[in-house]
Amino acid sequence: MVKFRHIPPTQFLKGFEAAARLESFSRAAEEVGLTQSAISHQMRLLEGQIGQPLFLRIGREVRLTDAGRDYHRTVRRCLDMMEEGYRRLEPYRKPGSVVIYAPQDFARRWLLPRLPALRAAAPTCEPWLDTSGATVDFETMEVDIALIHAHEPPPGCENLLIARDRLSPVAEPGLAAGLTQPSDLLQAPLIHEEGPIGWADWLDHVGIEAGKVWKGTNFSDSDIALAAAESGQGIALASLFLAGDALAAGILVQPFVETVDSGRAWYALSSAERLKDGDVRGVWSWLEKQAMERETD
Repeated sequence: MVKFRHIPPTQFLKGFEAAARLESFSRAAEEVGLTQSAISHQMRLLEGQIGQPLFLRIGREVRLTDAGRDYHRTVRRCLDMMEEGYRRLEPYRKPGSVVIYAPQDFARRWLLPRLPALRAAAPTCEPWLDTSGATVDFETMEVDIALIHAHEPPPGCENLLIARDRLSPVAEPGLAAGLTQPSDLLQAPLIHEEGPIGWADWLDHVGIEAGKVWKGTNFSDSDIALAAAESGQGIALASLFLAGDALAAGILVQPFVETVDSGRAWYALSSAERLKDGDVRGVWSWLEKQAMERETD
């Protein structure tokens, strides 16, 4: 069976969409740059291929049949998707484009505030941030650098350790002021985040037998969990790496020094082939510098 054998030529679909929307072959012809007779001929061929009339021809005017209205919805949706797909290709054509895949929390909390510094360090680079959450494959995807949160980097990639990930309670200063010892957390509003390490692990680490800790609001996104903590809605057991800027600015405070290892770290990944590009290499070198500065802090 031949795939897509029922799909007419694209120029027929463009003419049909215009004629259906404008209810006129002549106006459709003007829009798509053809003659009225050419559009009329295309619509006859289209109806012949589909096997039923799409238009009622009333003098100089045309009206869609019921089948025509149904088909017009499908054609309009497909043409819109094709147009959107074309627009999405624009970054690939842009000189200096470097596609960077990153989780949304990493992009929002760490990378976004540092984009001006990145552009200053690599002035010919045009970053394109993708936070779609797609599984990165350098062989099949147009990705130059990927930032991941993992136990260890995958084999076969160039990798760079950005930061180890440790967790500790963080809170808005007013809420944190009421915490004098870790056991106070048992009576405090807690923010929970999806992940293998939770409040029970941190409390156990500081010698508090808390058992299961269920009360509080749950979030699946680290960025939103930190935003909730910043607005005073609770105390988050947060990645100190992601919360670093908010802590430095005093928006959040770390009431206790104890931390637990999340078991994961933030890594930058690329491929030897992608790193041959000067702009990609510029971004990679900037990331290397950021990693080294963290080691010396």
